[in-house]
Amino acid sequence: MEFVGPALEALRSEYQVAHMKLCVDDPTATDKMIKLAVAQRVINAVEGHIKAAMADGAFAMSEKARADEIAKLPEAKRRWI
Repeated sequence: MEFVGPALEALRSEYQVAHMKLCVDDPTATDKMIKLAVAQRVINAVEGHIKAAMADGAFAMSEKARADEIAKLPEAKRRWI
C-alpha cells in the first residue's frame, strides 16, 4: 500500500475537489455529481480489494512458514500436530 495508497488518495482528493466545485458552480448538474460520487466509490472499492488481496497474501505466507516449520520436525513429533 505504500506505493498504491498515495496514488489512490490523490485520485480520491481530485474527485472530491471536482465534486465540491461542481456543487458550488452548478448545483443543478445532478448527473455529473452522481458520476463523480460513483468515481469516488470505485476508488474506495479498488482500495478495499487491494487491501483484501494483501491480507490474503500475508495469511498465505504465514501458513506456508508454519507448514515449513512442521516439515522440519521429526516424524514422531509431526504425528502430534
